Amino acid sequence: MSTATSAVIDRVLDGRYRVESLLAQGGMAAVYSATDLRLDRRVALKIMHANLARDEAFVTRFRQEARTAARLSHPHVVSVFDQGEDGDLVFLAMELVEGRTLREVITEHGAHSVREAVAYIDPVLQALAAAHEAGLAHRDVKPENVLIREDGTVKVADFGLARAVSAATSSHSSELVWGTAAYLAPEQVERGRTDERSDVYSAGLLFYELLTGVKAYPGDNAMQVAHAHVHGQVPRAASTVATVPAEIDAFIQWASANDPERRPTDGAAALTQLRHSVRQLSDGELDALPGRRVADDPDLTQAFDHTRPLRATDTVAVPRTDPGHYARTRGNRPARPPRAPRRPRRRVKALGWVLGILLVLIAATGAGAAWYFTEGPGIHSPVPTLVGLTEADARTALDAQDLDTVVELAYSETIASGVVIEASHEPGVSLRHGTDVTLTVSQGPERYAVPPVIGRTLEQATPMIEDANLTLTEPVMVYDETIPEGQVISVEPEEGTELKPDAEVTLTVSQGREPIEVLDVTGQPQDDAEEALSEAGFSVSIAPDRVFSDSVEEGHVVSQSPESGTGFRGDQVTLTISKGPELIEVPRVIGKQWSEAEEQLKEAGFEVGREDLAGGYFSTVRFQSVDPGEMVPKGTEIILTVL
Repeated sequence: MSTATSAVIDRVLDGRYRVESLLAQGGMAAVYSATDLRLDRRVALKIMHANLARDEAFVTRFRQEARTAARLSHPHVVSVFDQGEDGDLVFLAMELVEGRTLREVITEHGAHSVREAVAYIDPVLQALAAAHEAGLAHRDVKPENVLIREDGTVKVADFGLARAVSAATSSHSSELVWGTAAYLAPEQVERGRTDERSDVYSAGLLFYELLTGVKAYPGDNAMQVAHAHVHGQVPRAASTVATVPAEIDAFIQWASANDPERRPTDGAAALTQLRHSVRQLSDGELDALPGRRVADDPDLTQAFDHTRPLRATDTVAVPRTDPGHYARTRGNRPARPPRAPRRPRRRVKALGWVLGILLVLIAATGAGAAWYFTEGPGIHSPVPTLVGLTEADARTALDAQDLDTVVELAYSETIASGVVIEASHEPGVSLRHGTDVTLTVSQGPERYAVPPVIGRTLEQATPMIEDANLTLTEPVMVYDETIPEGQVISVEPEEGTELKPDAEVTLTVSQGREPIEVLDVTGQPQDDAEEALSEAGFSVSIAPDRVFSDSVEEGHVVSQSPESGTGFRGDQVTLTISKGPELIEVPRVIGKQWSEAEEQLKEAGFEVGREDLAGGYFSTVRFQSVDPGEMVPKGTEIILTVL
């Protein structure tokens, strides 16, 4: 056990998760069993390696993708409970699946029967279908991420984490470190872009490995394997294990086609076709044990004919399954029927000279026929007119001339989809039978639909726009009282609109609630203050008790809470209203000694002044400036005349 691992064991992360034991190590993280002390349940804790935790870009993306994955609820998906950080540790709390990985199953068991393999791959496709419907691609489907619970339930783990890692790495080589090269789709290697079809490709390779017990692209190193994904073709499973039926072989070829356009659109489409293909098979075909491989015993090739065509009930979604790169197809001419045997000739007795002449004529005729059909015009055919025909009609025309068809797809703004734009040979050119004639077939205008981004965060929507081959302009940021900050409010053009490549798409994104400056209404009449605050967007409340104020007249605002700063529409501002200055009854102090009168007035809250009469020799108050019994504000100065 490493020092870093030892330091984590028995530690309580985020005050909640007590780490117990190491379950697995990977290139991105280590997985531990842990106990959630708050809910008293066991969980799996995936703790990212330190080099990733120090990368702020990764941590940000990790938080976003973890939140997205947490919203994905499906019986065949490992649930994400929580994401958090504790000091230098970034972690993910997940459902603890006690069992083993699909990698362990394949290593232990090797090749499976079709029924056994489907029992694993069907729930994987179910999980992918649910994720794809939610707008979430896995991006790292591999046996290590497929978990088999002890009761046999299949669970797919680590949804969205591959994107978090790739966002923190900028080069293709870095991505290969984090992904498993044996299961990368060609577009991941070439362009670093992935979508639902990339997951289907990887699932197709899983299915191949379950049926054969070996990887489709074993290779000696990651770069060699990545090159094979881009420039090779997934081998036929039946070429390795003879018991793989043609229907299943065709499905794997379709799911793992090099060109994403030739694959199922998502997990749901792949699942539908898989189940359809399985329904075509007998129990014997489903349960046939793999046994010896074709490569080990050539005689087995005679026992299983995997070149037979699919049944007429098979779906037409897998029209081309011959090996080749992208849309290339070969050998599409039907086999010629065998020639009928010649009738035995009757023996005819003839004169020697007649027989000699006949033999010479026959020899000459045979030589001429041999030349005609081997080097002469009989082995060549003229290229028919192909431009403007549909692909099907062009194939038929080439078949009739014993020429092979190779199809390349191209977008066109003017030519309808499925129509031949160009042919590699001009009409009338004489070609040897079996020569390839390349057809450039229109896919129609190159258009990409604006993806469904409304309701997603800007961080989620940005890669969706880029993956759709569209250009994201500077987002329009607006305040919104109901939509959370950072969430997409609208998109222009609308979702689903078909656009040309690199067309601009503008997102309107919420800045959250608009901050409002708190107005200072102290000193204003109550009605004016309430009106001003209400117009600014605040809710106004009045303190139940008014207060005396020597400086603010009655009915005006003495104070407010909050006094200043900013708030949001609907926030409450409380006003305290003045009762005016406090009034006190003036006591009678005439006839009292000065010191006594001064003390009494000051205790009552008045200011006291003195004027002496005749020198004030007797210190007796003779007059007071405010009459006794009068109500005056506290602090009023009263002048006493002292004799």
